[in-house]
Amino acid sequence: MNGKYELVQWTRAILLILLSLITAVSIALFIVVNISPLFLTFPHNSMGVSPHKLRLDYLRVIKYLQLPWINTLKLNYLPIARSATHHFADVKQLIVANEVIIIGAVPLLIYGLKKQKRQNQLWRLLLPFQVLFILLVFSGFMGITNFDAYFIKFHHLFFNNMDWVFNPRTSPIILLMPESFFTLLFSLWLLITLSILLIIWGWIKWELRIFFSKT
Repeated sequence: MNGKYELVQWTRAILLILLSLITAVSIALFIVVNISPLFLTFPHNSMGVSPHKLRLDYLRVIKYLQLPWINTLKLNYLPIARSATHHFADVKQLIVANEVIIIGAVPLLIYGLKKQKRQNQLWRLLLPFQVLFILLVFSGFMGITNFDAYFIKFHHLFFNNMDWVFNPRTSPIILLMPESFFTLLFSLWLLITLSILLIIWGWIKWELRIFFSKT
């Protein structure tokens, strides 16, 4: 009976750790998408369009990606090829799905953490959290140092076409987003993800410190 209880409790702890990771990853992605306009790179010739107008078109892309009720991507100042609009439509599915995940994962995580606290089981989360953090730091470092290869693998994994390969002449908006732009966003995503996990881990440590101070 005790062995079964331990198995159930550790299974719950591992699932809660995975839920914490999913929540942190999803929130970090949402934040990075929305702050990405701050890091745009404007070409020297501005493609014949002012940086202000280029930023407005990029904001239209961000708005299209995040709002489910916007079904068509239209840019006011830049041309865009049909293959590029297809790719943004594919990206939109991932972004909207991520928003749905946030809506579901956050309350589930809060409920799970509170339940672990009520049952005095928060201690089970400490070691898995440390392992997760180390693995994430290692994989993130590998991703940053070899970003180009990981970027290509990511697109092959999540997209079943080559629409993500933009032609700058027919879809010049890609000139606002060179590889350095995506590398920076990935680094910010990793930093925010780790920060959220650290906040959760810190809360667990705080609650355990209060618990043991009362015993």
